[in-house]
This record gives sequence, structure tokens and C-alpha cells, in this order.
Amino acid sequence: MQVFNNSSANQLKLFIEKVERLEEEKSELMENIREVFSEAKAVGFDVKVMKQIVKLRKMKHADAAEQEELLDIYKAALGMIPSGRIMEDDTLPPHTGEDDVEEAA
Repeated sequence: MQVFNNSSANQLKLFIEKVERLEEEKSELMENIREVFSEAKAVGFDVKVMKQIVKLRKMKHADAAEQEELLDIYKAALGMIPSGRIMEDDTLPPHTGEDDVEEAA
């Protein structure tokens, strides 16, 4: 078992306290996000779809396009959409270019 000196113990305590503060902030942020979704729902928006959009916007454009294409292929295979109507990449919403900045960094 490792024994800490006072300096290491104090440093550990500071790290733990910082994580605890961040967890509290995260909890508050999550509550704020829930409130925004609740407001959107109150005016008629579909929260489930909004969450999917948020998830898609976080993804790189190529990954989102690939996921959409696979989804359409699977739907067609299950007879949920006509097999001739597979979406093309140009049917995706315009990309914001945010992930292009991340790739350059």
C-alpha cells in the first residue's frame, strides 16, 4: 500500500475537490439542457428528433453521411423504403464546417 506525504495528500485532495465541483457544474448544466428541451416540447417540437439532430451535428460530416446511408440501406433491406430510393449525400443538410477546424488542429 502506497503512503502519501502531506504534499501529495493535499494535491490529491485538491484534485478530488475539483472533480466534485465539476460534477456539480455538470449536473447543473444537464438540468439546464432538460429545461431547454422541455421549453421546445411545450411549443411543439419533438425532443427525440432534436436530440438526434444534436448528435448528428456533433459528428463529422463524413461519419454522419455514412450513418445516414447505412440506415437507408438497412431500411431498404427490411422493406421500410423502396430499394430504389436510397438517399444521396447531397440530401444531407449543409455542413457547418466545424469538424474541418478540428481536423486542421
